[in-house]
Amino acid sequence: MIIKLNEIINESEIVFDYVEQTMDSLDIPEGIAIKGRAYKEGDQYIVEGSYRAVLRLECVRCLTEIEPLIQEDFKGFYLDPKEYSKYISSLKPEEEFGDNHFEEAVDSEINISNLVREYIILDLSQYETCLPECTDASEVEKYLKDDVDPRWQQLLDIKF
Repeated sequence: MIIKLNEIINESEIVFDYVEQTMDSLDIPEGIAIKGRAYKEGDQYIVEGSYRAVLRLECVRCLTEIEPLIQEDFKGFYLDPKEYSKYISSLKPEEEFGDNHFEEAVDSEINISNLVREYIILDLSQYETCLPECTDASEVEKYLKDDVDPRWQQLLDIKF
C-alpha cells in the first residue's frame, strides 16, 4: 500500500487495514494482515501499526516445512524529499542517526509494504527450527557422530 504525503496533510490521519497477498522473497500462504495509521507531526510523517503473518519456511535442522506465526508492531519516520535532503546534509560524517532515523518519502510517497517487509526480515530468527523440537531427527542424528567424515579422512593424512 502506498500513501501519498498530500493525503496525510489533507486528512490529518490515515487509518489503514489491509492484507498484502505477496511480498518479495517471502512465502506467505495467507498474506500479511497490516493495520495501522499514518499522520504528520511537525515536518515528519509517522507510520505505525502492527502486522500478522504465517510464513512458509524450512527448518534448518530437519528440512521439513514449518509455518511460524509472526506478529509484531512497526513504526517508521519519513521526511518529504526536500526536508530529507536538509536532514542528510546536517549530519556530520561520523555522526550516527540517533534514536530517530528518518527515511525519505520517495516521490512524496510512503510504501507501507516495504516498511513491513523490513520489519519481518528483522524479526525472523536467523535459523528457523521446529518448535519445541524436530519430530523426525534422523537427519540431525546422522551428523551428530564425533567420527571424521570418510570423505575428509585423506586430508588428515597429509603431513606438513
